[in-house]
Amino acid sequence: MKYIFPDNLFSRFYAFSFSEEEKKRISFLPSAQITAALLNEKDAIGLIPTLDLLTHEQLFVSKLGGVSFESEFCNSYLYFPTNIDQKKVTEVALSGDVSSLEAILCKILFAELYDQQVKMSLQTSSEIESDMPLLLVGDTNFVNERCLTGISFADGAIEILSAPFVNFVFAGKEKETVIAFNNNFASLIPMLYKSILPFIASLNLTSELKDKIREEFSSFVFEFDSMDIDGIAQLTRLPYYHVMIKEMIEIKFV
Repeated sequence: MKYIFPDNLFSRFYAFSFSEEEKKRISFLPSAQITAALLNEKDAIGLIPTLDLLTHEQLFVSKLGGVSFESEFCNSYLYFPTNIDQKKVTEVALSGDVSSLEAILCKILFAELYDQQVKMSLQTSSEIESDMPLLLVGDTNFVNERCLTGISFADGAIEILSAPFVNFVFAGKEKETVIAFNNNFASLIPMLYKSILPFIASLNLTSELKDKIREEFSSFVFEFDSMDIDGIAQLTRLPYYHVMIKEMIEIKFV
């Protein structure tokens, strides 16, 4: 079985916990490319952005785990220029490892939390422009403790979902592949818990930020329960409620 992961702190935690043989079968890609790559593989599991399911309803989704957040520690942070009124934003810049999830959910968050209809624009730089906020996705948030000055994207998502924010799900093209993955995942869970402290210690970050991550790591959920499954369902319904898609999707949980 092959694995196709985004290259971020949370997916690397999974890779850190895998056996040496399994690590050889992991490919890291930008988040926006994972689902397309997964469709070209038969015996593979992808850790895909949850809202990719809106356009790939045929995929089978593991109900055992993924990347879910219950608090502010997450993969994306919003940065506002100092001179801008949060309730008068008309455009938001996206930068980093951006996928369909951030592009869709950011528009919804501003509509729900700030009553603003915003346009999204891609930005290659990770610097904040003077006239618009920046949603930065991925590990750049953790460079020089930058995330400490941002607003957690997960916090906003949790507020409007009233459920955990499931950023990524494990998915496969074939049901049998996901069943086999689930069997492996069940035996991996003890190793995931054992790997938390060694993984954090291995990060090339400041000691202060590693301390903060250690304190908040429990809000990153890798072993799903019914609340996370509900979070996936609620998240995929939001675009329907905001008239971004015509029909709700039915998720093929395994």
